[in-house]
Amino acid sequence: MARILPCKSKITGGKEDEICERIKLVMIKTIYLLPGVGANDKVFMNLELPGYEIVHIKWPKHKKSESLQSYVKKLVPQIKTDTQPIFIGLSFGGIVAIELAKLVTPYKIVLISSIKTHHERPLKLMFLNSLKFHRLLPGKLVLQFRFWLNWLLGKLSAEEWELVEAMIQEVNIEFNEWAVDQVIHWHNEGVPDNLIHIHGTSDRIFPSFYVKKANWIKGGSHFMVVNRAKEISKIIMRELREVKEVKLTQKRQLKKAS
Repeated sequence: MARILPCKSKITGGKEDEICERIKLVMIKTIYLLPGVGANDKVFMNLELPGYEIVHIKWPKHKKSESLQSYVKKLVPQIKTDTQPIFIGLSFGGIVAIELAKLVTPYKIVLISSIKTHHERPLKLMFLNSLKFHRLLPGKLVLQFRFWLNWLLGKLSAEEWELVEAMIQEVNIEFNEWAVDQVIHWHNEGVPDNLIHIHGTSDRIFPSFYVKKANWIKGGSHFMVVNRAKEISKIIMRELREVKEVKLTQKRQLKKAS
């Protein structure tokens, strides 16, 4: 079922590998942005990622009892086959990015305010699930309880409140309930080698206590993709640049060996 890009060689150390590495270097990279629960494309508006084509993943219609693995297959047609994908997932979008990477081979996976495995999921989410809290309090009703959002997302400016309100007005309640269920019941053990994790030390949805090995944003909340976007952008660009430099070094070594 895996959809492999054209530079996936089964033979190691041969001419095929050299061609593969050269293809990787020249292929155009496309960044795919996957938002979190209750968010949409607007949440990424402050990121600065020059030099890359940007595509916003759209959430297809889900079925009520559909598994995440089944749902993710619907996203594959949105991934171009003539470019190398870079998946950047926020919160729930990060979980989706990891599942999508099992079907499409990405150049890089970037998680922002998300989790890599179910071991990083806080126990309180299981408790809230037992109460069905996320079903009792619909997304649009949350607007009436700003203190609750302030606690979850961190202190917000007037401008940031406008963004949150705009996104909540566009919320698909049924999809959100389904997505939260997927987060709560998600099971994943393996962490891809090409994964970059960026996380805030003050994240209250996925507390840093549970998260292992991340690029830390000191004081960053679950909403830091908006209010700490400059720092996050620098980390992403630095990591992608380092990968490119490693590939260029490998290319030179291959050239000398031939």
